[in-house]
Amino acid sequence: MKHFMNYWTNACVALTAMLVCSFGAAQDVPSNLEWKTLYPGIEHAHFTIQEPLLNVNVLRIDATNPRLTFHTTSPSKNWVADENETDRRTLPDSVIEENMVVAVNANFYRPFNAETRVSRGPADNKGLVVSNGVLVSPTLDGFASFIQNKDRTVEIRSVSEGDSLDNIQTAVSGHNTVLKNGKCPIVNLVESQPYLKERHPRTLAGISQDKKYVYLVTIDGRQPEFSVGTSMLESAEIMRQLGVYDAVNLDGGGSTTMVYRDESGKPIVLNRPVGLGPANTLRHNANALGVKILEQAP
Repeated sequence: MKHFMNYWTNACVALTAMLVCSFGAAQDVPSNLEWKTLYPGIEHAHFTIQEPLLNVNVLRIDATNPRLTFHTTSPSKNWVADENETDRRTLPDSVIEENMVVAVNANFYRPFNAETRVSRGPADNKGLVVSNGVLVSPTLDGFASFIQNKDRTVEIRSVSEGDSLDNIQTAVSGHNTVLKNGKCPIVNLVESQPYLKERHPRTLAGISQDKKYVYLVTIDGRQPEFSVGTSMLESAEIMRQLGVYDAVNLDGGGSTTMVYRDESGKPIVLNRPVGLGPANTLRHNANALGVKILEQAP
């Protein structure tokens, strides 16, 4: 009986490990990623996965570097909550106008239609947005946020209505938490929420267990010959293999874009977005999550 119980316990542990450690179809993030330093404390890596065919770009940011601070799009000059919170713009324009050195797109937003994809104008950001300590968009139940606090610590958590925002310096939001404490909280929701199985371009933000690194990730999609995109579970597995402990899925699809500024200050698109349908086209998004370099450490 003792041997049987030991066997059963070991089998359960093994099954649990499979569920925890492999959320989607098998993806193998290369163990020998080549990291290129873009700026002190900011590194970039690009890799491909053959099955399914994926092209992935990663920014790894040292959150403990005192010269770096996270930033998101400033509120509109004619700010109105849930109506005119930010001004839509392409990510390269956001990087220049907000004085960031790297960035990815961030919140889901509305209105979203053929006109707003290609033009500037007012945007209603979905979920919490805080820019430089100023509330831009109120929180929504069920939306998880990437947060940098005023003490420079970073975290991913859901902020409830009525919670104090006094300590938040920067916040952007996405709909699904894909990793929490190294586990995938949506793994048991796939059958009841079929959209979690769909493959799309993805933008994700994640944090390492020791809170030292923030990972900003884009996974291209909707390009069968180049990159097919990932399901939510596949996204979680890629983030876990990168070394992420907590992660949130930001706006994806045609919004998925990653940009950095080269030595001349020119914004360079690192991934292959499908903002207007065809490859290498840019969408006007509501806001961005990026990094600024401070003139001097605080």
